[in-house]
Amino acid sequence: MVYHGVEKKAEAEVALLAEERKLWKEACERDNNEKRTIRNEAINLKAEIERLKKEKADVEAARDEAWSHREQSEKREIETCATLALRNKEIAKLTSLLLDQEQITTELASAKKDLQLTQVEKAEVARRLSETEDKLESSETARVTAESLVEPLTNNMLWMQHNGIINVANSILNSTELDESVAKLMVTARHDGYAQGYAECSQHFTVALKVNWDTSWCATSGVDTNAAFAAAMEGFNNFRIPVMYLVTDARQHYNYVDQLKEVFPNEAETSGDEDLD
Repeated sequence: MVYHGVEKKAEAEVALLAEERKLWKEACERDNNEKRTIRNEAINLKAEIERLKKEKADVEAARDEAWSHREQSEKREIETCATLALRNKEIAKLTSLLLDQEQITTELASAKKDLQLTQVEKAEVARRLSETEDKLESSETARVTAESLVEPLTNNMLWMQHNGIINVANSILNSTELDESVAKLMVTARHDGYAQGYAECSQHFTVALKVNWDTSWCATSGVDTNAAFAAAMEGFNNFRIPVMYLVTDARQHYNYVDQLKEVFPNEAETSGDEDLD
């Protein structure tokens, strides 16, 4: 939903940018036309000024020439002065117009620069918006990838919690090899304890009664119970349950949970809790 909103916003920004670009082109065209007109008027004004200056020079020359004919040209001189004043006024007016046009040209150039800056800012906004969309798309892809990676790990963890550990424990506790080793250890320990106790008691009797006590009739007579017990103890300490070889081998693989699932098939899952109890 966030991505859809961003996409609509981006489309609106692009449309607005296109409209502003169109207006900017129209403004530039008007600006160029106005500048062209102003430039032509400025050229004409400069030419007019030069013409007026030349006319003024001609009038002044005529006025100088008229000094020798003052009586005849007094009226003409007055008219000439009036004409010069009028021409000077026109020159001042044209000069003022030229300055105004130059100021307008400067203002138009500044406005064009501001418009270009606005276009750059709009382009930057569009670029950032595009980057945001790319980041959103990348984050969504990363989220989907992470979920695809986490899901099998979660399933494996749950299987180990509810089945794997229970199956390993049951395999150890229900092992016939373990039962046999413990039973052998208990029997040899009992026999050795009986033999050692009987030997100690007979020694006490021999010392107390000062007679040789006959131990030949004892069931452990002539039997090395201590060696049998030591052998049973060594066997108990060193024996390995066959299924543990499979468990140890499975732990060497990166997909050890899948390996354990092959060691302990699915039918063991339903009986795991009952066997452990």
